[in-house]
Amino acid sequence: MRVLIVGGRDPSGAGIDADLAALEGLAVEGLAVETARTDQDASSVRSIGARAPGVWKAEALSQARVGIAAIKFGLLPGSEHVLAARDLLRKLREIAGQEIPAVVDPVIRASSGGLFLDARAVEAVLRELTRESVILTPNLAEAAELTGIGFEEIAESFDARRTAAQVLLDAGARAVLVKGGHGSEDPVRDLVATREGRVTWISRPRVRGGSIRGSGCRFASRMAAELALGGSLVAAAEEAGGFVAGEIERAASVIRTARG
Repeated sequence: MRVLIVGGRDPSGAGIDADLAALEGLAVEGLAVETARTDQDASSVRSIGARAPGVWKAEALSQARVGIAAIKFGLLPGSEHVLAARDLLRKLREIAGQEIPAVVDPVIRASSGGLFLDARAVEAVLRELTRESVILTPNLAEAAELTGIGFEEIAESFDARRTAAQVLLDAGARAVLVKGGHGSEDPVRDLVATREGRVTWISRPRVRGGSIRGSGCRFASRMAAELALGGSLVAAAEEAGGFVAGEIERAASVIRTARG
């Protein structure tokens, strides 16, 4: 099984490198296509070197000729890149003759707060890419920016998360997974909502004392891989969330050991 990963490369540990790391140990092969290379760290984004959309789109089509079972989109650094992703997805589904699962991690800001997507690009995600029956995996801040619901409301209210998910489903998404990691609840609660009206809450203990770069990248890529392997939407979301929690726990364990 092959999973096509389209996104940015972040030397600080997020992006494509995190995507590929998330596939290790699974019976899938990751095919990576770089949309941009960022210069950033945990405190700031210094620059974004975007590749021409036509160049990376052609590269993705060439790689995908071997056949893919799922696709994951990460950083799309501008509205023209979002449109290229839309066209790529349409073409890949046409070639395959079937609905290839497409997981979209709507990367709007870096964890440091630096902006990746301006208002025009966010609008393109909603009006163009989301309408292609994709699976969106926003964290709470991204869900707030995509829907216009206040972050504090989404962070504190499960009903607000359901409302945000419905807004994104109404925009055309096949399914929405609103990740609860940036909330304050314990256990963490992830919301999976589908176009058919099914709502599922996935709970797991909150891991404290550790952090990793590219948690959103890892989650979305792991989920895409599980879907490629034939897993159900909810099962893929559960496995991806558990995998990321395990990575954070390992990071926390290293910190505890270092502190003695």
